[in-house]
Amino acid sequence: MNALNISRAIIGIAFSALWIGGVLSYSLFGGPPTGSEWTAPFFLALAAAMVVVLTRGWDLHWLAIAAGIGFASELVGVATGVPFGRYEYTDTLGPKLLGVPVVLTAAWLVVVSYVQSWMATLQPPRILRPLLAAAWMTVIDLLIDPLAAGPLGYWVWADGGSYYGIPWTNFLGWFVVSLVIFVVIPPSWRPRAAVRVVGASIVMFFGVIALALDSIVPGAIAAGLLLLDGISAAAGHTTRPGEGSAGRRTSGRIATGTTRGDA
Repeated sequence: MNALNISRAIIGIAFSALWIGGVLSYSLFGGPPTGSEWTAPFFLALAAAMVVVLTRGWDLHWLAIAAGIGFASELVGVATGVPFGRYEYTDTLGPKLLGVPVVLTAAWLVVVSYVQSWMATLQPPRILRPLLAAAWMTVIDLLIDPLAAGPLGYWVWADGGSYYGIPWTNFLGWFVVSLVIFVVIPPSWRPRAAVRVVGASIVMFFGVIALALDSIVPGAIAAGLLLLDGISAAAGHTTRPGEGSAGRRTSGRIATGTTRGDA
């Protein structure tokens, strides 16, 4: 086993341990124990680290671009209230830069790579792809935000709103920022299937917590997303682990025996 595979194993074990611990804490006790505040940012950081070690070469710069655009939108959002609405972060997610937790780069990176994996599977028409991806990102936020701004205490909305206390401007902002990201990111980026598993595990994490805390709508959204993932996997349409940005060209080289095996 080489160093990269050892890193993947260590990160995967740590991520899984925090995933299980978080789910059990909320399912059995209604929340994490005192003194475990460090686990929230560490969990997000581990998810991002897992995506990074599963991503090869040139594809890493798409992760950086996604994280950069997402984090920049958070900086503008906290400072001006545009495009999401007026909100502020608590101290739960750790160290901040200009009022925004640095670990938010990890959150954007993981969710964007998950949705990009979906786009690689669905292969929608090029003109529709950014719109569909942005809509998918917004649906994920309909799951995450009620928990993050509610029982998890990651951030606080200044003016409230009709959806679990969240203003609809937030979801419009998510759509717009996501649209920009997926206009910039090309369809040729095809994340490994394992990257999609990381994203799906985040969806499941928030979904289980939502149901444990009787947040029925977010829980139902998570179930719907995971059902679609399962149907796609069962149909054999998931992206193959060996494929990166080269897409079908890589597949062709594999078929002719001219491509090296994965690390």
